[in-house]
This record gives sequence, C-alpha cells and structure tokens, in this order.
Amino acid sequence: MDQDTVKLFGVMMAIMIPAAIFVATIVLVSSFAKGARDRRAKSAAGSQELAPLADSLERIDSRLQQLEERVDFIERVLPAVREGNRLQEAPRRPE
Repeated sequence: MDQDTVKLFGVMMAIMIPAAIFVATIVLVSSFAKGARDRRAKSAAGSQELAPLADSLERIDSRLQQLEERVDFIERVLPAVREGNRLQEAPRRPE
C-alpha cells in the first residue's frame, strides 16, 4: 500500500468513527423515547380501564353509607320498640 492510501483510510476512519458514534447515540435516545411513549400509552390505557371500576366503587361506597345510616337508626329505635315505648314522630324535613 502506498502512503496516499493509508492517509485516505485514516481520514475515512477519522470521519466514520465519530459519525458512527453519533448515529448510535441517536438510535439509543430514540429507543428510550419510544419506550417512554409506550409506557405512557400503557399507563393511559390502564387508567381508562380503572375509571369504570372507580365509579362502581363510589356507588358501592354510597350504598354502604346509606345502609350504615339505616342500621344506626334501627339500633336507636329497636330498644324503645322492645320496651313497648311509643316512638316519637320524626321532625318533618323542609321541602
């Protein structure tokens, strides 16, 4: 090999090595960005699936509170009924 060929090969390597590192960096960053985008999409899909479940739990919680109020009322009234006491009329709600 003559001297010019070796110099040309050296120049090509001096250009190609940084270019290859740059391209590898771009590919690596884009793969991380794609992975983050996929994770966000999966998270959004998961939260959309959880929305009906959260609504259902809220309805169940509301119903449970109503039932607890009824049980409390019965616990207050039952001893009076067992003793034969007359129940007082409940105050009327303003309409």
